[in-house]
Amino acid sequence: MRIETRVILISPDSEITPAQVKSRILALLSETPKLTEAGIRVKETCFGALVEGEGEKLRAIVDEVRKLDPNGIFSKPRGFPIGDPRICRATRKGGPRPGFHQLELEYQLLPKVRQALDKKI
Repeated sequence: MRIETRVILISPDSEITPAQVKSRILALLSETPKLTEAGIRVKETCFGALVEGEGEKLRAIVDEVRKLDPNGIFSKPRGFPIGDPRICRATRKGGPRPGFHQLELEYQLLPKVRQALDKKI
């Protein structure tokens, strides 16, 4: 079993909120016994959510969450686990986390990605 951490990003032009994404993930965990036993961790963020657990089960969760807004919710792997002290701002004495500026840029581009995906449908 390989543990993976994924970032779920919500396009800024989406009507879905990070709280709704987290609630949907928690509902999936309570509805699905296999996921409940898998030790999935969830953290709400300003961009969406972080989800951590077995890779195959995470993909199933992400697929279900994307149904809330198919062209407005995106996911990508994260290089650090949730709560990793190497990127914790308290441990690093403040400042942006490694990769934050890249994530912020990608987040700002998501409405354009949505437009392209909407035209393709």
